[in-house]
Amino acid sequence: MKKAFAITFAAALLIAALMTGCAKDRPPDDGTPSPEPLNGVFSGEYGELTFNGDGKSIELNVSGEFARLSGMTGGESAGTYVFLFHNESWRRDMAEYFRVTIDDKKYSFNNSVGKTDSDTLVFYLPSDSSKEFVFEKQGVKE
Repeated sequence: MKKAFAITFAAALLIAALMTGCAKDRPPDDGTPSPEPLNGVFSGEYGELTFNGDGKSIELNVSGEFARLSGMTGGESAGTYVFLFHNESWRRDMAEYFRVTIDDKKYSFNNSVGKTDSDTLVFYLPSDSSKEFVFEKQGVKE
């Protein structure tokens, strides 16, 4: 009887530990407020990204090389964006991914945590982390 109780108790502890571990699917909260939504024009070698400050809409004007590497259509387009952690919307300074949706087509990039901030966006292709896409803030959209 005691042995059955001990096994049941150990199994319950193991299940509780596993369930608690699942709650760790978020990056740690560093105690700072979430950054404001992106606002402004960010440009770099691969084109220009324009954010209007609403936390979701984006205008893109990307080079042919960026389009080829990412699978996007080159030139001008508009859509929405989101920063993600485990496929859940998350603050950009701690997010794993940056996803752009244009005409119901999703394009995902690895977000460079520690390099991406309110003035610099740094992304990588999921298939090639050696290729860095850097976009620097040029000003606020009026």
